[in-house]
Amino acid sequence: MEFLQINETDKYRWDKVWELYEQSFPLAERRKMNDHLRACSDAQFFPLSAWEAGELIGLLFYWEWDSYRYLEYLAVNPRLRGHGFGSQILHHLRDSDHTIILEIDPLINELSVRRLQFYERAGFTLTPYRFMHLPYRLESQSQELLILSYPKMITKEQHNDFLKFIGERVILYCEGYPFG
Repeated sequence: MEFLQINETDKYRWDKVWELYEQSFPLAERRKMNDHLRACSDAQFFPLSAWEAGELIGLLFYWEWDSYRYLEYLAVNPRLRGHGFGSQILHHLRDSDHTIILEIDPLINELSVRRLQFYERAGFTLTPYRFMHLPYRLESQSQELLILSYPKMITKEQHNDFLKFIGERVILYCEGYPFG
């Protein structure tokens, strides 16, 4: 599997990645394209896509700062789900000394429980901390999410570092802030 950072000048790959992004996440959890393009120019943002034999396997968008990685998005091509590709993509992300933080929806249905189990099988730990996810679009509302971490449970101080990074860096790429 090859991991590539794609930009909009590579139209074929960009279109495939953007289509997967749009079909994999609810509207309220997605950036508008202009905000995403601005984020792509941030040195701390890594919008990667996974390819094999010319086929898009999945996407992995994460932020990196200090000793942390924040996994913002992970999606696998719907035709390829259930074949271990999500685990392989996560392995690529975990292949560092960084503490990894991600969030998931509250456990309200079978899909959200399966998502938690997927991350737990990959070595992530559900933390006692909650997070009000930023609304990426003006018409969206904040939503409470659960926090997971790897390789072990983060401390309250690490959780506060995460919240600070979200509030100072990630927010810059939400619609309406500062000039979206």
